[in-house]
Amino acid sequence: MISQNSQNDAICRFGVFELDLKTGELRKNGMKLRLQDQSYQVLLKLIESNGEMVSREELRSTLWHADTFVDFETGLNTAIKRLRETLGDSAERPTFIETLPRRGYRFIAPVELPVGRDRRISRPSIPHESFPDKKKFGRIGFAAAVAVLVLLGAAYRRGQPQPPAVVRIVRITDDGKAKESLNPPVTDGLHLYFVEGSPDATGSGIAQVAAAGGETTWISNTQPDVLAVSSVSPNRSELLFSRSAAIGSDVAELWVQPLPGGAPHRIGNIMALLATWTPDGTHIVYSPYEDRGAIMVANKDGSEPRQLAKVPGVVFSIRYSPDGQRIRFDVADPRTEFNSIWEMDSDGKNIHPAFPNWKESSFHAVGNWSPDGDYYYFVAGHGNEQAIWVMPERRSIFGRKARGPSQLTYGPLHFSNPVPSGDGKRVFVLGEDPRVELVRYDPHARRFDSYLRGLSAGPVDFSANRKWIAYISYPDMTLWRSRVDGRDKMQLTFPPVRAYEPRWSPDGSQIVFMDVRFDSPWKICLVSPSGGSPEVLLPGKTQGADPTWTPDGKSIVFGDHSGRPFEKNEKSAVHVLDLKTRTISSVRDSDDMFSPRLSPNGRYLTAISLGDKKLMLFDTSTMHWSTLAEGEGFGYNEWSHDSKYVYLRQNPRGTGELVRVRIKDHALEHVLNFKDFPQLDDPVALWIGLTPEDTPILMRNRSVQEIYAIDLQFH
Repeated sequence: MISQNSQNDAICRFGVFELDLKTGELRKNGMKLRLQDQSYQVLLKLIESNGEMVSREELRSTLWHADTFVDFETGLNTAIKRLRETLGDSAERPTFIETLPRRGYRFIAPVELPVGRDRRISRPSIPHESFPDKKKFGRIGFAAAVAVLVLLGAAYRRGQPQPPAVVRIVRITDDGKAKESLNPPVTDGLHLYFVEGSPDATGSGIAQVAAAGGETTWISNTQPDVLAVSSVSPNRSELLFSRSAAIGSDVAELWVQPLPGGAPHRIGNIMALLATWTPDGTHIVYSPYEDRGAIMVANKDGSEPRQLAKVPGVVFSIRYSPDGQRIRFDVADPRTEFNSIWEMDSDGKNIHPAFPNWKESSFHAVGNWSPDGDYYYFVAGHGNEQAIWVMPERRSIFGRKARGPSQLTYGPLHFSNPVPSGDGKRVFVLGEDPRVELVRYDPHARRFDSYLRGLSAGPVDFSANRKWIAYISYPDMTLWRSRVDGRDKMQLTFPPVRAYEPRWSPDGSQIVFMDVRFDSPWKICLVSPSGGSPEVLLPGKTQGADPTWTPDGKSIVFGDHSGRPFEKNEKSAVHVLDLKTRTISSVRDSDDMFSPRLSPNGRYLTAISLGDKKLMLFDTSTMHWSTLAEGEGFGYNEWSHDSKYVYLRQNPRGTGELVRVRIKDHALEHVLNFKDFPQLDDPVALWIGLTPEDTPILMRNRSVQEIYAIDLQFH
């Protein structure tokens, strides 16, 4: 058994956990957890196994005497289940305890043993004898050989690179403002720089905070619509950032911001969202907007660009290793949102996935090396499964690398965007607990009132008789229905379905919605408000979006635009699905249009042009399109119930705005400016809707979204 002599020598560490062998306490980040005795004994036995399988029979003999009558199978299963619940582990995707079916279990996480101690090892002592006989000498020689092998084995295990342990987590910012969740902060050692605000809502800029924490301030910058910060130059005098090339556009120009302040300047004619400096600071490496799968290198002024590499997909988050020998970057599939980290030599050769055989998550991204290159931190997982992982990079004295990445953070906050500090002792991350509040805007009183109080929800839709509501619970993206007063709630969808934009059928018998999963094309589904399995309406099509009912409830109008902005030469159109025959027809001349909305009276159809600059109107009586409104960054159009107005978002001056267009004369009226309205920088949370009385409903940000520092302990 593991020896337990003194308190200082009686602590085992794995992940964020500490097991005190003297007191039998299990602690997570210093907090004591409840652990029953049988679960404790199982954990102890598994840790002793040194990564080897422990059979179910061995565990039985550990937990119960041979003459004790128990329901062994039930008792052991219960102990394992409770232990996994305490550790936050999963049988299907284990981090700590792996099940070997019908055989036993294995502890798969790296373990830091108490100083001077090994699993199950008691070092043999060889008695001193001046004149041993041959038999005794043989026994002593054999014991010595065993001791040497044991010590070598211990050194081999201890020489294996180990992941750091989390000591504590400290909040760095406390300003309550939205931060760009897909863009990690960067640091010059003294400060953190990050994007705060949203170009589509409150406006955005470059924010800074001391690495030790404190007040958040914006860098004085004349450039609006900042999209991302990329990296600080090696001499710490300049910061790469990107901004929108045009109002409401996702096309990005690459700029340089002098530090600590000064007038920014553009880098040649480079159009790119993210970039990085070469280690000597003389060149810039980036992925150009016109070819998102290419990796280019140019002089620091943007001149003499040339292609360094080409990969299948969209490139993000380019990073050099500290020794300058390797480059890692994200490769995203814009159709499925599958994302993986790739690696190549600094000359663009030897391109390959960084974790080719890692099966923990199909999504991993946004990685950064520690300053000494010994560790690589990255994000893995979507939604509730998102966490920070770490991969030890250095090899042991035996040339052995670590077994694989280890999970560094666990809930309840979602941590992302890891950036090691200058000394490598902490990792800065964005911590999020996304929540929204539905509010109704009274344009006459210019006041927001809470709507469906207590729910973090949106979008919502009302049945024709105004008695029922369908809503999406945020951020878990499950579909629910209830009465308008909140009674008779029922959950209609369950993971892995990610429901979005529900629409009641005119007779109230069905709800159509989108399934917007991260790892597959979007689908249109039908479900009964009484429950049951959702039906995929277009099983043969690759995608479908923005479904809306015809007034007779016999057909559904939809678009095939996926909503993902990074796919080059993306096509879209508007179609009609006959629910009885399941035949699909296309709306005339609707190419390059998306987000269709049919007026309640069935007379008109609206759609947005692919460039987001025109709201188009289709007259079903004349079968012709006309321009209803022109602007910048149109989205989320919604008909009033009397079919006289269309409400929509636009982004005219770098700040989101709610407007409505009158059908009779195409007059555009301003309803609400979003400059001082807090919204998450999430397309889902930018939704707009209308109550049955045609007052706007919005999703107000009530999230915790701040930068944290994770203090680490290294072995």
